[in-house]
Amino acid sequence: MFSLILQSAENFLNETGGKYLFSQPINIDGKRISIKDVNRFSNQMSNDTIQMKLTTVQSLSNELLSIRENGLTFDDLENQKIVILADEAHHFNASTKKYKLTQHTWEALLDKIRQANSANRQFEFTATIDVDKEEVYQKYRDKIIYKYELDKFMGEGYSKSVYRLQANNSDKEKMLNAVLLSQYRKRLAKKHNIADFKPVILFKSNLVKVSKQAQAEFLQLIEGLTASDLTQFIADQLKITHSEALRHTYEYWKNVDMTEAVSEIKRDFERKTSVNVNDTASEGILGDKADFKKLNTLEDPNNPIRTIFAVAKLTEGWDVLNLFDIVRIGEQSTTLMQTNSEAQLIGRGARYYPFEYEGERSYTRRFNSKENDMYLLESLYYHTINDSKYINNLHKSFDKMNLVSENDDDSNYQILSAKVKEGFQRTKVYKRGKLYQNKQEDVPAEDYSNIGAYGVDDGQRKLIYYGSRRQCSIR
Repeated sequence: MFSLILQSAENFLNETGGKYLFSQPINIDGKRISIKDVNRFSNQMSNDTIQMKLTTVQSLSNELLSIRENGLTFDDLENQKIVILADEAHHFNASTKKYKLTQHTWEALLDKIRQANSANRQFEFTATIDVDKEEVYQKYRDKIIYKYELDKFMGEGYSKSVYRLQANNSDKEKMLNAVLLSQYRKRLAKKHNIADFKPVILFKSNLVKVSKQAQAEFLQLIEGLTASDLTQFIADQLKITHSEALRHTYEYWKNVDMTEAVSEIKRDFERKTSVNVNDTASEGILGDKADFKKLNTLEDPNNPIRTIFAVAKLTEGWDVLNLFDIVRIGEQSTTLMQTNSEAQLIGRGARYYPFEYEGERSYTRRFNSKENDMYLLESLYYHTINDSKYINNLHKSFDKMNLVSENDDDSNYQILSAKVKEGFQRTKVYKRGKLYQNKQEDVPAEDYSNIGAYGVDDGQRKLIYYGSRRQCSIR
């Protein structure tokens, strides 16, 4: 939650920040209002100033329950008219869900603060209110001001379109695919005179060591990339891809100067444009202020970051608009709880990136048809493995939060699930066996223009027996 405080401070207090909320001064009854960050509310403040205390509920609890010098007290709260802005409010229902009032919960603390003065009010914000639970529904049934479901939000064009890109590719192949797709977006935007369009890629792992190794391998891949490597990669991928977006991307790149393309990729995806941020137990991915600044200003043209390597789920506190690709690295079996977090991450990445096109800046999608490649500038791609169990869990997670997504696959095949008998699961074949698949290669017809090409010596007569000793001769 510490990241939310940093983000809120930038949005409310930093007038020079790119995400400052009040581009126009706050004016009430002809009087300009300023916002002041405080630790303790003062009775001496003039009525043209809003006092704002930015804190986590955990810090607030520690401060109020442990009296300290210059610390906030319940007595202070009784003398103030306070508006509580409670973000991620689904965390504040512990007592409600247990059907009883528990004194040592964040929910009870906020109740006590709100009730300290009859004029106090509390506004809560959350994307996961759990009103399907009876006790939560009863708490909020006469308090919900506005409920805007994610599927409606997406359906009305206020988000990017979300596509799942499922393929049986290695991590390095997925990395290079994401780079080609991302750089194609950048070139597409430049072609249409869209300024400062900088698409960002997030490489997400489940373990810190995997994330660090992935970044090292990625940088090594980019540094060692050659024009011939990229040409061969594109040719190989064109034979096997089912993705419409990747096919269009490959077709574009194979018709450009490959030496120039590789130089551009090396420049845009070098070491200084990559950041690895991993969560700590207490602060999360944005706990480090330097990393926070990099991650909270990704849309800034002066911010060079193009790739982020992370383990943290980024489900809370990350405000980014120009994230267009999320790539799962170090694939392994994933539980429904983990795909729930992934769905939240995808939902956060699906926030629309408003860009100026033909003299107009839009805050809703303009290119919903795939007939125009411009749709790629309004689409988030989630690159993952084509594993039926994982995909099934991911679908359940999407359904839970009403997240609308499509599979970027133009084939008509259907994935079917099958259960393996327990007896077979105990065999050595199942536990340690390996499956091999032949690689198909195109062979010209002229290579087999005569029977000799099949290994038959056509220089002498051959007798071939078939059926009941019948025979035919071959010359």
